[in-house]
Amino acid sequence: MVSQKDDIIDYAMPLMNVESRAREIHDLCLEHKYGEAQEVARFLNAETRVLIHTLHIMEEKEQHAYTKIVQAGQPPVSGAGD
Repeated sequence: MVSQKDDIIDYAMPLMNVESRAREIHDLCLEHKYGEAQEVARFLNAETRVLIHTLHIMEEKEQHAYTKIVQAGQPPVSGAGD
């Protein structure tokens, strides 16, 4: 029997990847390696898109959980769904 569980979606790792790429670009620029910095910036763009998608999923999950609580007739927790 296959058990079904929710995957944990968290912004931390995508955000750390963005920060790492940004630092890498900064270091390359300090070394006047602008071509390499441009290449890393392309990866930064991809990492940023992953972060945006992750945040979108997190928002949808939170909104879905809030909707289920309201539909169940339970009082919403302060700040939920904001």
